[in-house]
Amino acid sequence: MLLAALIDAGADQQAIQHVLERIPTHYPKCKSLRLEAREVKMHGFRACGVKLNIIEDTRETKAEELLHAAEKVATASGMSKKASSFTISAIKMLVETESKLHGVDLASTHLHEAGSADTLADTLGVAVACDNLGIFDGDVYSTPVAVGGGTTSFSHGELSTPVPAVLEILEQRKIPIRGGPERVELATPTGVALLVNLARRVVETYPAMVLEKVGYGAGTRELSSSPNILRVVIGRNSESRSTFETIQILETNLDDLPGEILGHTLQRVLDSGAKDAWITSAQFKKNRPGHVLHVLCDVNDLPRLADVIMQESGTLGVRYQQWNRLTSPREVKTLKLTIEGKSFDVRVKFARDAVGKVFRVKPEFDDILAIAETLSRPVREISDIVMSETKRIRGD
Repeated sequence: MLLAALIDAGADQQAIQHVLERIPTHYPKCKSLRLEAREVKMHGFRACGVKLNIIEDTRETKAEELLHAAEKVATASGMSKKASSFTISAIKMLVETESKLHGVDLASTHLHEAGSADTLADTLGVAVACDNLGIFDGDVYSTPVAVGGGTTSFSHGELSTPVPAVLEILEQRKIPIRGGPERVELATPTGVALLVNLARRVVETYPAMVLEKVGYGAGTRELSSSPNILRVVIGRNSESRSTFETIQILETNLDDLPGEILGHTLQRVLDSGAKDAWITSAQFKKNRPGHVLHVLCDVNDLPRLADVIMQESGTLGVRYQQWNRLTSPREVKTLKLTIEGKSFDVRVKFARDAVGKVFRVKPEFDDILAIAETLSRPVREISDIVMSETKRIRGD
């Protein structure tokens, strides 16, 4: 479905076929392979459907055979370094996951469904398509993964959906999931291995961008109430140099915490990797005065920081939601300054506007404080000296 969506978005089908034709040469199990793309309808919506016509042996495959074949095809086809790296990473993730789940080393791991030539074709095809569309040069986002429900049958019998390999891969990268919307398998090991090696961020809503291409890839199964379609949206940043990112906001009400513990909790979440944290005063039920602790963090840090908040404050619950925000480009440089004949390192953050001009300079306060203590001078004086020096260095 991902390969079909990329082709629908404009990826060169002939370039993809050129690489896939090399699979039988380097993967003896596969005798022939041909890609066929066509327009299909799903619940009244058009999409691209991809069919891989494969003739191959039905024997089991060693995990190392699949990995070596991917490496050989990537090298022989002359694909870019980024496409080759993506291919190897995705296949390696698949075989290492199988190895872990079966409790054997990689050399002893045998593959069933994952050992089919279509695993190679899907991975190599997506790599070529992404390279063709310039996707490896941009930022890739995903929405939470819909994993379906019910049960599915495969070589190891009948298991509940999602199968163990899907859960293992998504757990490694801390990708959020959603059950449904259908009681069938909607996420496969190959599919999620491709996804997590492409997308570095998971968002609930689309980032700000100017749309350029949209592709729709159809699955082979007709779902009862939903179009079985995967959508790829390709766009570019607007003229603004601002960066889009998704963050989590965590909050909890605290109405019975001593001030010392409240302050300690705030410092603990900051020391544990929060982007920011602050406390506001509040009035709760029964006219009890108290405070609200607010914490900003990366999406993947949510569970860990929620645990820190509950352990340190004793609160019984933490509410959270996802926020989108735009941030100005910034960089941190370490400047060497000489004050009173002594040399000091000061970290300075430079923020830039839409045309790349520095509009704000902010030295790290901890560094200023350390200099002031070393020289036994007021922090205010050292701050003025550092600011004057950083402005001179940047050319103001």
